[in-house]
Amino acid sequence: MRATGHSLRPGLRIDRTANNVLAMWSTRASSERALHAGAFAISASFMVVFPLLPDLQERAGISTAQLGWIAASGFVAALVAQTLIAPHADRGRERWVINGAIVMMALSTVVYAVGDSIHWFIAGRIGAGLAYGAFTPAAIGLIVRRWPEAPGRHIGRLQAIELAGMALGPLLAVAGKVWLGVLPTLWVAGALTLLAGVPAFASREVRSTAGLGRVGQAADTPHHSLASGFGLLRHRSVIAAALVMTAFFVPIGAYDALFPRFLVDLGSSDWLVGAALMAFAIPSMFLATWAGRTVDRLGPFRAASLGGAANVAVILTYGFVRVPMVIVVIGLFESGGQTLVGAAGAAAMGWAVPGRRAATAQGLGEATATTAGAAVAFLAAPLYAAGGPALLFVTTAVLTAGPLALGVRLARTARPVEEPVPVATVADDPLLAASR
Repeated sequence: MRATGHSLRPGLRIDRTANNVLAMWSTRASSERALHAGAFAISASFMVVFPLLPDLQERAGISTAQLGWIAASGFVAALVAQTLIAPHADRGRERWVINGAIVMMALSTVVYAVGDSIHWFIAGRIGAGLAYGAFTPAAIGLIVRRWPEAPGRHIGRLQAIELAGMALGPLLAVAGKVWLGVLPTLWVAGALTLLAGVPAFASREVRSTAGLGRVGQAADTPHHSLASGFGLLRHRSVIAAALVMTAFFVPIGAYDALFPRFLVDLGSSDWLVGAALMAFAIPSMFLATWAGRTVDRLGPFRAASLGGAANVAVILTYGFVRVPMVIVVIGLFESGGQTLVGAAGAAAMGWAVPGRRAATAQGLGEATATTAGAAVAFLAAPLYAAGGPALLFVTTAVLTAGPLALGVRLARTARPVEEPVPVATVADDPLLAASR
């Protein structure tokens, strides 16, 4: 009997260890689902406003030039969130950052329904900027630490869900405008944002990953101060990654300020404006996972150079095409390059800073890129008024290509700032070791 008992123990040990390994992977999957829910809720709510913006502009008596101020205020708010709020995700407060961002986005959408002046619209865009600026770095920082073996693939999945929200948001906005009216649509969108975020609110798996790894390692490594995050910009690898992220945000700055206005000036209907926005988002939704895998296979900087070259070529065409339906078709092609650059930028920063300051680095990179996007958004209206679409989009193309080329060049001699956080194994994870 004794021999039989000893012979069974290894089998029992293997079974328990296997169960704990499965539990660990189940925890990872649960946290990823929570991130996906948050990304969908925030992006869909954010995009609801865009097709309604011309109507809101007329209702509030806002000039086209003032649209640049509204867009720029959102970028500034995102900058604050990226540098001051997102780093708290590296300090054990990931749930608070992620769930708070969802609630803030819902409130910001409702503000557009409540207010009827530029001050209210600026307040709404500030809320949206805070939400996006806090959520994305925290979520990607969690991904970089939890899946260091293939961050691009998981970043691609997150972006696919985010883009699904971007695709659905304009469609719901146009449908809501037709059936309910502009203001009721905004109220409903705010409620649906909270509803879509329920999986994130309910999940207990979105927690600090800064302490993942071997026993005692988290306790031995103090959290860095928020101010120390700016010191990351001393490193060539961080600057290179931030420049790639900038190449992704520059076109967004131009589109955020004037793309709906540009389409309306060409004679587009409400449905066509929504279709143009969806033409970018829907292909990107299906291409995001491919983009993430491509980044893992080619490396983030090579992937960014390929996607960026295609992206710049498409941006140039916007300046000279005057047929709205052709612009919708062009958006289908732009989505591929822009999606690849977006995934590459986040993965590049994850390569540069893969450890306990991952969310801080992501926020810092996005803050740098957001500053550039805010500048473009601020300049978009004057450029459009002075030279029309040609001047606006040629300038946007040049400002996209410059940072991308410089970032790729700097990356050739760059090195990561810190080591990745070791993923717990059966040998060193407390839960798995306890089953032995």
